[in-house]
Amino acid sequence: MKNKWIIFGASVFSIALIVEVVFSFYRFQSKPLCYEESCNNLDATYQRCHLDAKTLIEEELQGRKIELRHSARCNASWTRAIVPPGSTIYVKDSQGNIYADNYTVPNDKVPAAHYGNMGPGKKLRACVGLPNDTHLCTKLANEEK
Repeated sequence: MKNKWIIFGASVFSIALIVEVVFSFYRFQSKPLCYEESCNNLDATYQRCHLDAKTLIEEELQGRKIELRHSARCNASWTRAIVPPGSTIYVKDSQGNIYADNYTVPNDKVPAAHYGNMGPGKKLRACVGLPNDTHLCTKLANEEK
């Protein structure tokens, strides 16, 4: 009886592993739907840019954790931050151009990080505009990373 349960468990595990491998392959093989400028103000997840995302910069500013996330596949970046409802999340380049300021954190009672929409490239700053009109930005990401 014990051997049957071991075989059953091994079979279930094998099937689950095969399904995960197939779905992982599909996720990483699916092409992103935008690249660089065409990603402006779009959601990274919906454009499949989140699949290879890496954090380029992570800073704590005035008690707020703010990150610049980047997708090499899309050559686009976005801000991830833990901020209060009503805050805007965006990215800004070295010339002061603002991208993706079309996302405002909803009052969804989620105490975790929220993601802004994307801007082109990776030489950007991750920024948030708090409800009290205070704006916080990380340092500029280095182009060589």
